[in-house]
Amino acid sequence: MEVNRRALTWSRKGLLYILAIACCAVAAIPFLWMISSSFKSSGEIFTYPPVWIPREPTLKGYVDLGSQDIFADVGFTRFVSNSLFVALASSFVCLIMASTAAYSMSRFRFRGSRLLRYTILLSQMLPGALLLMPIYLFMKDIKLLDTLWSLIITYVSFGLPFNTYILKGYFDTIPVDLDEAAIIDGCNRLQALFRVVLPLAAPGLAATATQVFIMGWNEFMFALVFLNSYQKWTLPLALGSFRGQYLVDWGFLFAGSTLVTLPALILFLVLQKWLATGFVAGAVKA
Repeated sequence: MEVNRRALTWSRKGLLYILAIACCAVAAIPFLWMISSSFKSSGEIFTYPPVWIPREPTLKGYVDLGSQDIFADVGFTRFVSNSLFVALASSFVCLIMASTAAYSMSRFRFRGSRLLRYTILLSQMLPGALLLMPIYLFMKDIKLLDTLWSLIITYVSFGLPFNTYILKGYFDTIPVDLDEAAIIDGCNRLQALFRVVLPLAAPGLAATATQVFIMGWNEFMFALVFLNSYQKWTLPLALGSFRGQYLVDWGFLFAGSTLVTLPALILFLVLQKWLATGFVAGAVKA
């Protein structure tokens, strides 16, 4: 009987591993095909049957990205710098605001605190397309259209409620005694937060920063509506413009898509052990 139970347990684990490997393979196939196609010539991309490994590898797509001005005097590096500025600034601002808001919700009890938490969750139910026009009119009134700051403010406003809720749950797992000990040693509340609580909440902070960074790096809809000048475009807009009316340079497009994907992928791989801990702790304790 014990042998049968062990065999059943191992068979279930084997099925789970096979299912996990299959899901990872399905998710990785488009990414691997994009990387492979970035080294192919335009004719080889559409050969049948499909060829995974290029017969005649070429770096033409990557060379074109680095050498030519895509729009007048605007090169691909300008789009990269715009996206980096928007993503990093959004992550930093959201991290500061979410951590202070979550700390106050975790450590203080005040009238309406539960209603505030529910309101934060309900705000995540509104689709971005529904808020596009109100936010556009707001940015127009404060004269921030066609600026990168309009995107930063928008991304922070969308990322702040979710990340506040996640960090609040994570701060709940940190004993209040540590705050009190820091205050007895002479710290005020902000010093206790930044010197004691935030270092212990590194996984939650990593999850927060990564979520906002990826949103700012990949977002297309608001950037398309808010930005008019080529000089202000972010990478998703630049990639979308690579498609012409009658012709698409697929090698050029795949090379640009590969370069755009790498920063977010590297960030995720570096912080993955913290991300799982941060999201799970925040979700369970919130």
